Amino acid sequence: MTATVQRLRIGRTVFAYAADGAEHRAEAAEIFIDERPLAHWLGIARDLGNADTDLDTRAPPALAERGRAAFLGLQPAHNPFGSGRLVLYRCHCGSDYCGTISCLLDLDDDHVVWRQVTREDDNGPMPGADPGENAGSSWLPPGAPLRFVFDRRQYRRELERHFQQRPD
Repeated sequence: MTATVQRLRIGRTVFAYAADGAEHRAEAAEIFIDERPLAHWLGIARDLGNADTDLDTRAPPALAERGRAAFLGLQPAHNPFGSGRLVLYRCHCGSDYCGTISCLLDLDDDHVVWRQVTREDDNGPMPGADPGENAGSSWLPPGAPLRFVFDRRQYRRELERHFQQRPD
């Protein structure tokens, strides 16, 4: 594989949102690629529409384990659209039908590849920005869908480290 290999880190992020005329703050699991949040790679801000992820260790144990196994490629990704795509971000309500950021997960002996990282909804994954869409409010950065390549050992170690940190 000749692609640039990136480094995965999973951490937390805090974002602000307005509801009922008041400002609120929420904390969410965040995917960092080469120390840059996935949201920055996508050119979007974190908000309630993309606040949830299968990487959230605060999820009930069975859901957290399903997320861990899917990200490691140990079981198929759970996706109500039936696409088999791994959900990276979803709405805070937990429904994928609000739209997700998802990818195809490929593994070989040395690498993990997140391929076709893009918005997905019940119409399927978006191959690129809608030509009639305002680029400033698009869910997709120029050049989308994106592709990330990780060293498989570093990726697995980071996921295992992250999921061992379950809150009490």
